[in-house]
Amino acid sequence: MVEAYYDLCIRFIPDDEASIEKFISLAKHFGFVGAGITEVANKGSTPCRYFNSSGFDLVHGIEICEDNPSKLHSLASRYSRKANIVIAQGGADKLNRSAIETAEIDILSLPLGIKEGGFDHVIAKAAADRGIALEFDVGTLIRYRGGKRVHAISELEQRLMLARKFEVNMVLTSAARSIYDMRGPRELAALASLFGMTKEEAIKSMTATPTTILKRKRRSNNYIMDGVELIEEQICPENQEEFC
Repeated sequence: MVEAYYDLCIRFIPDDEASIEKFISLAKHFGFVGAGITEVANKGSTPCRYFNSSGFDLVHGIEICEDNPSKLHSLASRYSRKANIVIAQGGADKLNRSAIETAEIDILSLPLGIKEGGFDHVIAKAAADRGIALEFDVGTLIRYRGGKRVHAISELEQRLMLARKFEVNMVLTSAARSIYDMRGPRELAALASLFGMTKEEAIKSMTATPTTILKRKRRSNNYIMDGVELIEEQICPENQEEFC
């Protein structure tokens, strides 16, 4: 069986249609059936503007970077039915609790080196109970060097242990800041192994978990009334090889 691989949190915006085509071509070459272009929530965000991608599941994500919990709730509500996925950038304990208590949030993304709070057993259990996935950004391991990289690996290892213990859904991403930061599933899995993620966990975090998030979100957004739902035809890419 050929797995459907996704990199859900690409953090750069193609400039024009030619750049989008180049991005899609590279993602297909790496073996992805879909990828998420993630924009920071602001007045200029225009959800779903990149949706002419025959044969490739181009996902539009909105990332909310807001320290004020009430504003976080408001932005999540605003963008939840416009974007395909909503990501909350966490931080301190209070902000993380607010993020996982927000129904519209699909993925919790945590920066490394958080001095106050972070990902603990309380946040892990709540995220698992509410079905919110935790992002594991291995792009940091590409960009960091020396002691900073060692600390990043240690912190990701601690998050992985808690995610396993409480069965938190995990999403493995490159969080690419440019087209040159993009990596294929095999490379992302190899990087994830540095902090202890198994091959099976890595595959699931790029296949089953993203697919489940997208199905759930699209089902919610296409809901019309009981027994009536808008169904969009999905075109599956051909000639994709499984990397494992």
